[in-house]
Amino acid sequence: MIKKLRIKFILLSTISLLLLLGIIVISSSLLTYRELVSNADRVLEMIAENGGSPPHKTPHEKPREKRAFLENKDNRVFSEFWEEQMLSPEQIYEARFFIADISSDGQILEVNTESIMMVDDEDAQQYARLAQESKSTKGFLDEFRFTKVLTQEDIHIIFLDCGRKLYTFKITTFIHCLISFAGFLGIFIIIVFFSKKIVQPVSESYERQKQFIAVAGHELKTPITIIDADAEVLSMEIEGENEWIQDICAQTRRMTALTNDLICLSRMDEHRQQFSIVDFSISDVVSETASSFQTLAHSKGMAIHTEIASMLCCHADEGSVRQITSILLDNAIKYTKPNEDGSFEDILLKLEKKSHTIILSVKNHAQTIDEEQLGKFFDRFYRTEQSRNSEKGGYGLGLSIAKAMVEAQKGRIVAAAPDLESVQITVMLPAGKLSRADSA
Repeated sequence: MIKKLRIKFILLSTISLLLLLGIIVISSSLLTYRELVSNADRVLEMIAENGGSPPHKTPHEKPREKRAFLENKDNRVFSEFWEEQMLSPEQIYEARFFIADISSDGQILEVNTESIMMVDDEDAQQYARLAQESKSTKGFLDEFRFTKVLTQEDIHIIFLDCGRKLYTFKITTFIHCLISFAGFLGIFIIIVFFSKKIVQPVSESYERQKQFIAVAGHELKTPITIIDADAEVLSMEIEGENEWIQDICAQTRRMTALTNDLICLSRMDEHRQQFSIVDFSISDVVSETASSFQTLAHSKGMAIHTEIASMLCCHADEGSVRQITSILLDNAIKYTKPNEDGSFEDILLKLEKKSHTIILSVKNHAQTIDEEQLGKFFDRFYRTEQSRNSEKGGYGLGLSIAKAMVEAQKGRIVAAAPDLESVQITVMLPAGKLSRADSA
Protein backbone atom coordinates (compact mmCIF):
# COMPACT_ATOMS: atom_id res chain seq x y z
CA MET A 1 0.00 0.00 0.00
CA ILE A 2 2.73 2.47 0.96
CA LYS A 3 4.65 1.61 -2.20
CA LYS A 4 1.56 2.31 -4.29
CA LEU A 5 0.99 5.57 -2.43
CA ARG A 6 4.56 6.64 -3.11
CA ILE A 7 4.25 5.76 -6.80
CA LYS A 8 0.98 7.71 -7.06
CA PHE A 9 2.61 10.73 -5.39
CA ILE A 10 5.56 10.62 -7.80
CA LEU A 11 3.28 10.21 -10.83
CA LEU A 12 0.95 13.02 -9.77
CA SER A 13 3.86 15.38 -9.06
CA THR A 14 5.71 14.63 -12.29
CA ILE A 15 2.58 14.84 -14.44
CA SER A 16 1.66 18.19 -12.87
CA LEU A 17 5.19 19.47 -13.42
CA LEU A 18 5.22 18.20 -17.01
CA LEU A 19 1.90 19.89 -17.76
CA LEU A 20 3.10 23.17 -16.24
CA LEU A 21 6.36 23.17 -18.21
CA GLY A 22 4.49 22.17 -21.35
CA ILE A 23 2.03 25.04 -20.96
CA ILE A 24 4.87 27.51 -20.38
CA VAL A 25 6.92 26.34 -23.39
CA ILE A 26 3.94 26.12 -25.73
CA SER A 27 2.53 29.49 -24.64
CA SER A 28 5.93 31.16 -25.03
CA SER A 29 6.44 29.62 -28.48
CA LEU A 30 2.96 30.58 -29.67
CA LEU A 31 3.36 34.17 -28.49
CA THR A 32 6.80 34.42 -30.12
CA TYR A 33 5.53 32.96 -33.38
CA ARG A 34 2.52 35.27 -33.33
CA GLU A 35 4.77 38.29 -32.87
CA LEU A 36 7.02 37.06 -35.70
CA VAL A 37 4.05 36.79 -38.07
CA SER A 38 2.62 40.14 -36.95
CA ASN A 39 5.98 41.84 -37.47
CA ALA A 40 6.32 40.33 -40.95
CA ASP A 41 2.81 41.44 -41.90
CA ARG A 42 3.54 45.02 -40.81
CA VAL A 43 6.68 45.06 -42.96
CA LEU A 44 4.67 43.75 -45.91
CA GLU A 45 2.05 46.45 -45.38
CA MET A 46 4.73 49.15 -45.37
CA ILE A 47 6.21 47.74 -48.59
CA ALA A 48 2.76 47.61 -50.20
CA GLU A 49 1.96 51.18 -49.12
CA ASN A 50 5.17 52.40 -50.79
CA GLY A 51 4.52 50.65 -54.09
CA GLY A 52 6.89 47.76 -53.51
CA SER A 53 9.92 49.67 -52.28
CA PRO A 54 11.19 51.03 -48.94
CA PRO A 55 10.04 54.57 -48.05
CA HIS A 56 12.42 57.40 -48.94
CA LYS A 57 13.29 60.05 -46.37
CA THR A 58 13.24 63.65 -47.63
CA PRO A 59 15.92 66.08 -46.42
CA HIS A 60 13.50 68.13 -44.30
CA GLU A 61 12.26 65.05 -42.37
CA LYS A 62 13.65 64.56 -38.89
CA PRO A 63 14.86 61.11 -37.90
CA ARG A 64 12.78 59.26 -35.35
CA GLU A 65 13.98 59.70 -31.79
CA LYS A 66 15.38 56.46 -30.42
CA ARG A 67 14.04 57.10 -26.95
CA ALA A 68 10.65 58.59 -27.75
CA PHE A 69 9.00 56.51 -25.11
CA LEU A 70 11.25 57.79 -22.32
CA GLU A 71 10.70 61.42 -23.33
CA ASN A 72 6.90 61.03 -23.57
CA LYS A 73 6.31 58.44 -20.90
CA ASP A 74 3.59 60.52 -19.26
CA ASN A 75 1.55 60.63 -22.46
CA ARG A 76 1.86 56.96 -23.48
CA VAL A 77 0.46 53.77 -22.06
CA PHE A 78 2.36 50.52 -22.26
CA SER A 79 0.06 49.02 -24.87
CA GLU A 80 0.71 51.91 -27.26
CA PHE A 81 4.43 51.62 -26.66
CA TRP A 82 4.35 47.87 -27.37
CA GLU A 83 2.37 48.33 -30.56
CA GLU A 84 4.34 51.26 -31.98
CA GLN A 85 7.88 50.60 -30.74
CA MET A 86 8.28 46.91 -31.59
CA LEU A 87 8.62 47.65 -35.33
CA SER A 88 11.53 49.92 -36.07
CA PRO A 89 11.36 51.84 -39.37
CA GLU A 90 14.88 50.57 -40.05
CA GLN A 91 13.58 47.02 -40.40
CA ILE A 92 12.04 47.73 -43.78
CA TYR A 93 15.51 48.64 -45.14
CA GLU A 94 16.83 45.30 -43.83
CA ALA A 95 14.01 43.33 -45.43
CA ARG A 96 14.66 40.92 -48.32
CA PHE A 97 11.62 40.57 -50.56
CA PHE A 98 10.41 40.06 -54.10
CA ILE A 99 7.19 40.98 -55.90
CA ALA A 100 5.08 39.29 -58.58
CA ASP A 101 2.34 40.98 -60.62
CA ILE A 102 -0.43 38.70 -61.86
CA SER A 103 -3.21 39.67 -64.25
CA SER A 104 -6.88 39.06 -63.57
CA ASP A 105 -6.84 36.02 -65.89
CA GLY A 106 -3.96 34.41 -63.95
CA GLN A 107 -1.02 35.35 -66.18
CA ILE A 108 2.25 36.44 -64.51
CA LEU A 109 2.96 39.91 -65.85
CA GLU A 110 6.17 40.78 -64.06
CA VAL A 111 8.44 39.70 -61.21
CA ASN A 112 10.83 41.93 -59.31
CA THR A 113 13.72 40.19 -57.49
CA GLU A 114 16.05 43.18 -57.12
CA SER A 115 15.72 43.21 -53.32
CA ILE A 116 16.71 39.59 -52.79
CA MET A 117 19.67 37.45 -53.87
CA MET A 118 18.52 33.90 -53.12
CA VAL A 119 15.54 33.94 -55.49
CA ASP A 120 15.75 34.32 -59.29
CA ASP A 121 12.92 35.17 -61.67
CA GLU A 122 12.04 31.53 -62.33
CA ASP A 123 11.77 30.74 -58.63
CA ALA A 124 9.74 33.90 -58.10
CA GLN A 125 7.26 32.81 -60.78
CA GLN A 126 6.86 29.38 -59.13
CA TYR A 127 6.19 30.96 -55.75
CA ALA A 128 3.73 33.35 -57.39
CA ARG A 129 1.75 30.46 -58.91
CA LEU A 130 1.61 28.66 -55.55
CA ALA A 131 0.45 31.82 -53.77
CA GLN A 132 -2.15 32.44 -56.49
CA GLU A 133 -3.58 28.95 -55.96
CA SER A 134 -3.84 29.59 -52.22
CA LYS A 135 -7.28 30.71 -51.07
CA SER A 136 -5.91 32.87 -48.26
CA THR A 137 -4.61 36.39 -48.77
CA LYS A 138 -1.72 35.83 -46.36
CA GLY A 139 0.40 32.86 -45.50
CA PHE A 140 3.76 31.09 -45.63
CA LEU A 141 5.45 29.37 -48.54
CA ASP A 142 8.60 27.76 -47.20
CA GLU A 143 10.36 30.54 -45.33
CA PHE A 144 8.60 33.34 -47.26
CA ARG A 145 5.65 35.25 -45.84
CA PHE A 146 3.38 36.55 -48.62
CA THR A 147 0.46 38.93 -48.89
CA LYS A 148 -1.86 39.62 -51.82
CA VAL A 149 -2.68 43.21 -52.76
CA LEU A 150 -5.76 43.37 -55.01
CA THR A 151 -6.24 46.19 -57.51
CA GLN A 152 -8.76 46.73 -60.28
CA GLU A 153 -6.35 45.58 -62.96
CA ASP A 154 -4.14 42.92 -61.40
CA ILE A 155 -2.84 41.29 -58.24
CA HIS A 156 0.41 42.21 -56.51
CA ILE A 157 1.91 39.43 -54.41
CA ILE A 158 4.72 40.50 -52.09
CA PHE A 159 7.01 37.85 -50.60
CA LEU A 160 9.10 38.62 -47.51
CA ASP A 161 12.07 36.47 -46.54
CA CYS A 162 11.57 35.33 -42.91
CA GLY A 163 14.22 32.60 -43.00
CA ARG A 164 16.50 34.05 -40.35
CA LYS A 165 13.66 34.84 -37.98
CA LEU A 166 12.12 31.41 -38.43
CA TYR A 167 15.49 29.78 -37.81
CA THR A 168 15.97 31.88 -34.67
CA PHE A 169 12.46 30.95 -33.55
CA LYS A 170 13.17 27.21 -34.02
CA ILE A 171 16.48 27.40 -32.20
CA THR A 172 14.93 29.36 -29.34
CA THR A 173 12.07 26.89 -29.05
CA PHE A 174 14.51 23.97 -29.06
CA ILE A 175 16.61 25.60 -26.32
CA HIS A 176 13.48 26.25 -24.24
CA CYS A 177 12.44 22.60 -24.63
CA LEU A 178 15.94 21.41 -23.75
CA ILE A 179 16.13 23.60 -20.64
CA SER A 180 12.62 22.56 -19.58
CA PHE A 181 13.46 18.88 -20.06
CA ALA A 182 16.67 19.25 -18.04
CA GLY A 183 14.74 21.05 -15.30
CA PHE A 184 12.05 18.37 -15.39
CA LEU A 185 14.65 15.61 -14.96
CA GLY A 186 16.29 17.46 -12.09
CA ILE A 187 13.03 18.06 -10.23
CA PHE A 188 11.90 14.47 -10.96
CA ILE A 189 15.06 13.15 -9.28
CA ILE A 190 14.42 15.43 -6.30
CA ILE A 191 10.80 14.24 -6.06
CA VAL A 192 11.85 10.59 -6.17
CA PHE A 193 14.55 11.22 -3.55
CA PHE A 194 12.28 13.04 -1.10
CA SER A 195 9.07 11.06 -1.78
CA LYS A 196 10.10 8.40 0.73
CA LYS A 197 10.45 11.03 3.46
CA ILE A 198 7.15 12.66 2.47
CA VAL A 199 5.14 9.43 2.82
CA GLN A 200 7.11 8.31 5.87
CA PRO A 201 4.52 9.58 8.44
CA VAL A 202 1.78 7.69 6.58
CA SER A 203 4.02 4.62 6.39
CA GLU A 204 4.73 4.70 10.11
CA SER A 205 1.05 5.13 10.95
CA TYR A 206 0.13 2.26 8.64
CA GLU A 207 2.79 0.00 10.16
CA ARG A 208 1.54 0.78 13.66
CA GLN A 209 -1.99 -0.02 12.54
CA LYS A 210 -0.89 -3.37 11.08
CA GLN A 211 1.05 -4.17 14.23
CA PHE A 212 -1.96 -3.33 16.42
CA ILE A 213 -4.28 -5.50 14.34
CA ALA A 214 -1.86 -8.43 14.42
CA VAL A 215 -1.24 -8.18 18.17
CA ALA A 216 -4.89 -7.56 19.03
CA GLY A 217 -6.00 -10.50 16.88
CA HIS A 218 -3.61 -12.94 18.51
CA GLU A 219 -4.15 -11.63 22.05
CA LEU A 220 -7.94 -11.86 21.73
CA LYS A 221 -7.84 -15.40 20.44
CA THR A 222 -6.79 -16.98 23.76
CA PRO A 223 -9.45 -15.40 26.07
CA ILE A 224 -12.18 -16.00 23.50
CA THR A 225 -11.22 -19.68 23.31
CA ILE A 226 -11.31 -19.95 27.11
CA ILE A 227 -14.71 -18.21 27.32
CA ASP A 228 -16.11 -20.50 24.64
CA ALA A 229 -14.81 -23.60 26.45
CA ASP A 230 -16.17 -22.43 29.83
CA ALA A 231 -19.57 -21.72 28.26
CA GLU A 232 -19.70 -25.24 26.85
CA VAL A 233 -18.82 -26.75 30.27
CA LEU A 234 -21.55 -24.67 31.93
CA SER A 235 -24.09 -25.72 29.32
CA MET A 236 -23.32 -29.39 30.09
CA GLU A 237 -23.64 -28.89 33.87
CA ILE A 238 -26.89 -26.92 33.74
CA GLU A 239 -29.92 -28.95 32.78
CA GLY A 240 -32.06 -27.54 29.98
CA GLU A 241 -31.37 -24.57 27.71
CA ASN A 242 -30.11 -21.40 29.31
CA GLU A 243 -30.54 -18.19 27.29
CA TRP A 244 -27.60 -16.48 28.99
CA ILE A 245 -25.20 -19.27 28.07
CA GLN A 246 -26.58 -19.35 24.51
CA ASP A 247 -26.01 -15.61 24.24
CA ILE A 248 -22.44 -16.01 25.50
CA CYS A 249 -21.81 -18.73 22.88
CA ALA A 250 -23.31 -16.61 20.09
CA GLN A 251 -21.22 -13.56 20.95
CA THR A 252 -18.14 -15.74 21.32
CA ARG A 253 -18.65 -17.06 17.80
CA ARG A 254 -18.92 -13.49 16.51
CA MET A 255 -15.75 -12.48 18.29
CA THR A 256 -13.99 -15.57 16.94
CA ALA A 257 -15.02 -14.65 13.39
CA LEU A 258 -13.77 -11.06 13.88
CA THR A 259 -10.48 -12.28 15.32
CA ASN A 260 -9.95 -14.66 12.42
CA ASP A 261 -10.66 -11.85 9.95
CA LEU A 262 -8.17 -9.55 11.68
CA ILE A 263 -5.49 -12.24 11.66
CA CYS A 264 -6.19 -12.94 7.98
CA LEU A 265 -5.84 -9.24 7.11
CA SER A 266 -2.64 -9.04 9.15
CA ARG A 267 -1.16 -11.92 7.21
CA MET A 268 -2.20 -10.40 3.90
CA ASP A 269 -0.63 -7.05 4.83
CA GLU A 270 2.64 -8.69 5.80
CA HIS A 271 2.58 -11.01 2.77
CA ARG A 272 2.71 -14.05 5.04
CA GLN A 273 -0.39 -15.62 3.55
CA GLN A 274 0.68 -18.63 1.52
CA PHE A 275 -1.05 -19.25 -1.81
CA SER A 276 -0.87 -22.35 -3.98
CA ILE A 277 -1.30 -20.95 -7.49
CA VAL A 278 -2.39 -23.76 -9.80
CA ASP A 279 -4.80 -24.43 -12.64
CA PHE A 280 -8.12 -25.76 -11.33
CA SER A 281 -11.77 -26.01 -12.39
CA ILE A 282 -13.29 -22.79 -11.14
CA SER A 283 -16.68 -23.82 -12.52
CA ASP A 284 -16.84 -26.71 -10.03
CA VAL A 285 -15.57 -24.60 -7.13
CA VAL A 286 -18.10 -21.80 -7.68
CA SER A 287 -20.96 -24.28 -8.19
CA GLU A 288 -20.15 -26.11 -4.94
CA THR A 289 -19.87 -22.85 -2.99
CA ALA A 290 -23.15 -21.52 -4.39
CA SER A 291 -24.92 -24.77 -3.49
CA SER A 292 -23.75 -24.50 0.11
CA PHE A 293 -25.34 -21.02 0.36
CA GLN A 294 -28.71 -22.01 -1.16
CA THR A 295 -30.03 -23.28 2.19
CA LEU A 296 -29.07 -20.06 3.97
CA ALA A 297 -30.68 -18.00 1.21
CA HIS A 298 -33.93 -20.04 1.29
CA SER A 299 -34.14 -19.69 5.07
CA LYS A 300 -34.35 -15.91 4.55
CA GLY A 301 -36.83 -16.12 1.67
CA MET A 302 -34.21 -15.55 -1.04
CA ALA A 303 -32.88 -17.56 -3.96
CA ILE A 304 -29.51 -17.63 -5.70
CA HIS A 305 -29.77 -17.77 -9.48
CA THR A 306 -26.58 -19.05 -11.07
CA GLU A 307 -25.25 -18.65 -14.61
CA ILE A 308 -22.03 -20.62 -14.48
CA ALA A 309 -20.19 -21.51 -17.68
CA SER A 310 -19.00 -25.10 -17.58
CA MET A 311 -15.44 -26.38 -17.72
CA LEU A 312 -13.69 -23.09 -17.02
CA CYS A 313 -10.13 -23.26 -15.69
CA CYS A 314 -8.57 -20.58 -13.48
CA HIS A 315 -4.93 -19.96 -12.55
CA ALA A 316 -5.20 -19.03 -8.87
CA ASP A 317 -5.41 -20.42 -5.35
CA GLU A 318 -8.44 -22.70 -5.07
CA GLY A 319 -9.00 -22.08 -1.36
CA SER A 320 -8.89 -18.32 -1.86
CA VAL A 321 -11.41 -18.49 -4.70
CA ARG A 322 -13.77 -20.49 -2.46
CA GLN A 323 -13.39 -17.88 0.27
CA ILE A 324 -13.89 -14.98 -2.16
CA THR A 325 -17.06 -16.57 -3.56
CA SER A 326 -18.33 -17.19 -0.01
CA ILE A 327 -17.67 -13.58 0.99
CA LEU A 328 -19.54 -12.21 -2.05
CA LEU A 329 -22.56 -14.50 -1.52
CA ASP A 330 -22.67 -13.89 2.23
CA ASN A 331 -22.47 -10.14 1.63
CA ALA A 332 -25.28 -10.32 -0.96
CA ILE A 333 -27.56 -12.33 1.37
CA LYS A 334 -26.98 -9.94 4.28
CA TYR A 335 -27.63 -6.73 2.39
CA THR A 336 -30.32 -7.68 -0.15
CA LYS A 337 -33.17 -5.17 0.17
CA PRO A 338 -36.72 -6.58 0.31
CA ASN A 339 -39.46 -5.38 -2.03
CA GLU A 340 -42.47 -3.44 -0.77
CA ASP A 341 -44.45 -6.69 -0.36
CA GLY A 342 -41.65 -8.27 1.67
CA SER A 343 -40.39 -10.54 -1.10
CA PHE A 344 -36.79 -10.63 -2.34
CA GLU A 345 -35.24 -10.41 -5.78
CA ASP A 346 -33.01 -13.29 -6.79
CA ILE A 347 -29.30 -12.97 -6.18
CA LEU A 348 -27.51 -13.42 -9.51
CA LEU A 349 -24.17 -15.23 -9.60
CA LYS A 350 -22.39 -15.33 -12.98
CA LEU A 351 -19.17 -17.01 -14.04
CA GLU A 352 -17.84 -16.52 -17.56
CA LYS A 353 -14.65 -16.20 -19.53
CA LYS A 354 -13.65 -13.27 -21.73
CA SER A 355 -10.38 -13.48 -23.62
CA HIS A 356 -7.83 -14.64 -21.03
CA THR A 357 -9.82 -13.52 -17.99
CA ILE A 358 -12.25 -15.35 -15.72
CA ILE A 359 -15.06 -13.04 -14.59
CA LEU A 360 -17.02 -13.84 -11.43
CA SER A 361 -19.83 -11.46 -10.47
CA VAL A 362 -22.53 -11.38 -7.78
CA LYS A 363 -25.46 -8.98 -8.15
CA ASN A 364 -28.19 -8.30 -5.57
CA HIS A 365 -31.04 -5.84 -5.08
CA ALA A 366 -30.00 -3.18 -2.55
CA GLN A 367 -30.70 0.27 -1.25
CA THR A 368 -29.86 3.28 -3.38
CA ILE A 369 -26.09 3.47 -3.77
CA ASP A 370 -24.17 6.58 -4.86
CA GLU A 371 -20.67 6.86 -6.32
CA GLU A 372 -19.15 7.95 -3.01
CA GLN A 373 -20.40 4.81 -1.27
CA LEU A 374 -19.16 2.59 -4.10
CA GLY A 375 -15.68 4.02 -3.69
CA LYS A 376 -15.64 2.95 -0.02
CA PHE A 377 -16.98 -0.58 -0.44
CA PHE A 378 -13.57 -2.17 0.00
CA ASP A 379 -12.48 0.01 2.93
CA ARG A 380 -12.00 -1.82 6.20
CA PHE A 381 -14.89 -1.70 8.67
CA TYR A 382 -17.03 0.21 6.14
CA ARG A 383 -20.75 -0.44 6.00
CA THR A 384 -23.49 1.80 4.64
CA GLU A 385 -25.30 3.88 7.25
CA GLN A 386 -28.55 1.94 6.94
CA SER A 387 -26.71 -1.29 7.67
CA ARG A 388 -24.85 -0.28 10.84
CA ASN A 389 -26.52 -2.71 13.19
CA SER A 390 -25.68 -6.04 14.76
CA GLU A 391 -28.60 -7.84 13.17
CA LYS A 392 -26.78 -8.14 9.85
CA GLY A 393 -23.68 -9.60 11.45
CA GLY A 394 -20.18 -9.01 10.19
CA TYR A 395 -17.84 -6.09 10.75
CA GLY A 396 -17.25 -4.70 7.27
CA LEU A 397 -14.09 -6.72 6.71
CA GLY A 398 -15.31 -9.27 4.16
CA LEU A 399 -14.86 -7.20 1.01
CA SER A 400 -11.50 -5.92 2.28
CA ILE A 401 -10.30 -9.51 2.66
CA ALA A 402 -11.69 -10.40 -0.77
CA LYS A 403 -9.88 -7.46 -2.37
CA ALA A 404 -6.57 -8.37 -0.69
CA MET A 405 -6.87 -11.97 -1.89
CA VAL A 406 -7.80 -11.00 -5.45
CA GLU A 407 -4.95 -8.50 -5.78
CA ALA A 408 -2.47 -11.00 -4.30
CA GLN A 409 -3.31 -13.29 -7.23
CA LYS A 410 -2.90 -10.55 -9.86
CA GLY A 411 -6.62 -10.01 -10.27
CA ARG A 412 -9.04 -7.11 -9.98
CA ILE A 413 -12.24 -6.54 -8.02
CA VAL A 414 -14.67 -3.68 -8.64
CA ALA A 415 -18.06 -2.57 -7.32
CA ALA A 416 -20.77 -1.07 -9.50
CA ALA A 417 -24.40 0.01 -9.25
CA PRO A 418 -25.91 -0.80 -12.68
CA ASP A 419 -29.36 0.66 -11.98
CA LEU A 420 -28.72 2.53 -8.68
CA GLU A 421 -30.91 0.00 -6.83
CA SER A 422 -28.64 -2.99 -7.17
CA VAL A 423 -25.02 -3.72 -6.36
CA GLN A 424 -22.71 -5.87 -8.46
CA ILE A 425 -19.29 -7.01 -7.25
CA THR A 426 -17.12 -8.28 -10.09
CA VAL A 427 -13.91 -10.27 -9.69
CA MET A 428 -11.47 -10.75 -12.58
CA LEU A 429 -8.86 -13.50 -12.35
CA PRO A 430 -6.37 -14.93 -14.86
CA ALA A 431 -7.65 -17.93 -16.81
CA GLY A 432 -5.80 -21.23 -16.69
CA LYS A 433 -3.58 -22.18 -19.57
CA LEU A 434 -5.00 -25.69 -19.73
CA SER A 435 -8.66 -24.72 -19.79
CA ARG A 436 -10.87 -27.64 -20.71
CA ALA A 437 -13.25 -25.16 -22.28
CA ASP A 438 -10.53 -24.20 -24.76
CA SER A 439 -9.66 -27.77 -25.62
CA ALA A 440 -13.29 -28.87 -25.99
